[in-house]
Amino acid sequence: MKIIINAVGKEKRIAFLEEKLLVGLDIIRPSAEPQVSDIYLGTITKINRKINAAFVNIGIKENAFIHLQDIPDSYQIHEGLKLMVQVKREGNTTKAPLLTGVIEISSGSVVYSYGRAFLAISRKIEESDKVRLQQHISPLLLDNEGVILRSVAVDTKIDQIKEDILKARREMEAIIAQAKGTSRKIHEVTVSIPSILRNKPFVDADTEIICDDVRLYQELGETFTNVAYFRGKGGIFSEYNLEVAVNRLFRPTVFLKNGASIVIEKTEAMWVVDVNSANYKSKKSMNEVAFEINSSVIEEIGRQMKLRNMSGFILIDFIGGMNREQLDKLREQMLEVAKKDTTTVRVEGLSENGLMQLTRRKRQKSLLEEMQCACPTCNGNGYVSSAQTLIYQMERELRGVFASDPSYVAVTVTMDVMDAFLDEIRFDGDIDWMITDEVRPFYRISQVEHE
Repeated sequence: MKIIINAVGKEKRIAFLEEKLLVGLDIIRPSAEPQVSDIYLGTITKINRKINAAFVNIGIKENAFIHLQDIPDSYQIHEGLKLMVQVKREGNTTKAPLLTGVIEISSGSVVYSYGRAFLAISRKIEESDKVRLQQHISPLLLDNEGVILRSVAVDTKIDQIKEDILKARREMEAIIAQAKGTSRKIHEVTVSIPSILRNKPFVDADTEIICDDVRLYQELGETFTNVAYFRGKGGIFSEYNLEVAVNRLFRPTVFLKNGASIVIEKTEAMWVVDVNSANYKSKKSMNEVAFEINSSVIEEIGRQMKLRNMSGFILIDFIGGMNREQLDKLREQMLEVAKKDTTTVRVEGLSENGLMQLTRRKRQKSLLEEMQCACPTCNGNGYVSSAQTLIYQMERELRGVFASDPSYVAVTVTMDVMDAFLDEIRFDGDIDWMITDEVRPFYRISQVEHE
């Protein structure tokens, strides 16, 4: 594992490489919007019992959303109730931020929780170790306290786990002391590059790290042993060919070395991944070729899900024609890929014709939502009216205009629309054509005069 950090400038970028291949990407940029783990003092403005949810004013333009089951039992739920809430999922253009009343604080080997009593242990920890940890940690927890023991807890001394819990408890007490007054943010999670690296399970003290900022280089040197300072004149991402790799993440098509390809598209409801044979060549039988191609793209789909931060419902359309044994093997492969993902991924189903359904936990915006905005030309749907469509529309509009016997009519139009109109439409009216250089087919009746 090699980590390349671009920390010069306002936006910070962290790239994780395995044998020169980009396998992880974190981008840190300032934002005035509610971020995951930010804590607010909120006020319930409306309760909807039909959907068991409430809307909460947290001091931003639009109300946030909370499921009633995520409000601790210590609260008597009613409109006007003030309560401490934490951002569970960031909002986007169509959905409000999702909140929870159970507050979590990350602290070393544990995730400390306030508002509901429980003890949860990572599924990656063996059963015998779970029993041992539970015996030591359960007596430490107070009322309304919960703890999630991370996978690293199995190799962490009990005294250190206790210290992690105490540290989180002190931080929570300080936050609770601020929970007074009007609806507002009372705690902002500070995202630092060292803390991000420490929380990555695949990063250890000896991982190779290269960064382009002197202060960060010195700070990382206090925790990690293999840190280098980049002294090149060009950008560090350009030096390691990462600018190209990042830009490719915004393209729908991903080409594999064996000639196959996958096409990734986002809709309002889900992500869709289409597997194509493309230039893949083989003399084997149809079902063997289908399985070979589908099997070869599994790892790449897993990589793209992480890099693009795809979440929610994900539908993969594999090449059809596989038998039951091949379908089962494909499912097992995807389950193995899901285990490697630090975000929870569930394989929900795989149909006979090769449609696989996944769900991946959503907390933050996808890379697409974070880095790009809807196209102002097509309003985000990827299509605009063709010249053919516009000339028929313009014909109807012009016939209405000329019905009033105007003395002068001017039409602003792109060249392709004017040419199509003059070639296909028989129209006797006198029109003054004014050419514009719009990037899409366009027309507008810009001037009409009467004597």
